[in-house]
Amino acid sequence: MSESGRMPPQHHGPQKVRRRRVLLCLAFTALALLLVAAAAAIALLAVLRPRDPVTELLSVNATGVLPRVVPLPTVSVQLNVTFLLVVRVRNPNPAAFRHGPAATSLYYRGAAVGYGEVPAGTVPSRGAATVRMNMTVQADRVVAAAGIGGLVADVLAGEMEFEARTEVPGTVTLLGLVKRGVEARSVCRVVIGVADVNVRRQECHNEAKL
Repeated sequence: MSESGRMPPQHHGPQKVRRRRVLLCLAFTALALLLVAAAAAIALLAVLRPRDPVTELLSVNATGVLPRVVPLPTVSVQLNVTFLLVVRVRNPNPAAFRHGPAATSLYYRGAAVGYGEVPAGTVPSRGAATVRMNMTVQADRVVAAAGIGGLVADVLAGEMEFEARTEVPGTVTLLGLVKRGVEARSVCRVVIGVADVNVRRQECHNEAKL
């Protein structure tokens, strides 16, 4: 076969290069879309995950008269103490925190001796609200918790230690879609002077239950 009758060579090189470039562009585009979708999902999960509300005991005041043991005609304990607790609830979420009745229980030597409650309310998004509670210590429960001997020992030592536990249950609705129940709690140890009914020491820590 003569040279004039040969088939002309076919040049597919430029087409293959062009096709490879298109495939690479598509692959990079798909990868970029996946990364963007993953970042959006992570951001959405971060937004939808409620952060713990925090309760903070601002102040504790005690008024009244701490225990006096009257031996005659029968041994009795005279006690008249009222606690005023001021508690602040902080809401770090981008949605309002609606809570039910907030309750504070007062304990002495592990036994409940007082209780206080405030009505339900709302803490604004990334805001705070202050609640005030009055609690009267129940003398019979104090005596039952410590016994006459333990109570006299505390009186002679000049101090009585109480524990205040505050619970604020509520819900946070994020993006108008996801509702999560949250219960913020704080536990405070309060030491009261017997002679002057003043708060001598207090120590608090916070916790939350999602």
